[in-house]
Amino acid sequence: MGAGIFLWAVNTPGNTNIDKAVEEYFAAVSYEDTDLYEKACYPIKWQNNFNSGSAGSTLEEQIREAFSMQSGATYSDVEIVGREKLDKSYADKMTDSLKTRYGVNIKVSQIKKVNFTVNTVFGGEASSTGTITRYCYKTGGKWFFLADPDVIVDIGIEE
Repeated sequence: MGAGIFLWAVNTPGNTNIDKAVEEYFAAVSYEDTDLYEKACYPIKWQNNFNSGSAGSTLEEQIREAFSMQSGATYSDVEIVGREKLDKSYADKMTDSLKTRYGVNIKVSQIKKVNFTVNTVFGGEASSTGTITRYCYKTGGKWFFLADPDVIVDIGIEE
């Protein structure tokens, strides 16, 4: 029974901690790994029920666009330097945004602002990013990297 629970946890999207969600996101972008990107950013319900809604594209098209914006860059040595739990109202706004924008009914229980550093290599040139701020959300007991820029704007944490 323990092995079955372990395999379920490993094979389902999301992570038990924020650090892993951020690391998986950057690994997915670095290697243009669509499956890992979906696992790091979208719960199964969102993956399976994604519709074009106001986004005007499929999930696969959005992922390809994300890859194209960072094409050629690889990321490593992600180090979380701060976390801040956002007010519950942001989680409620995200739940509403997902219903309106994508037709997906997912209860978001928490959103955290995550500050981190990451090393980048682009065109053979290595650099350190300094501190970057992004967001992770929790649903169904798992953490995901919030990569959807439209949802970020909808909930009012960035413009």
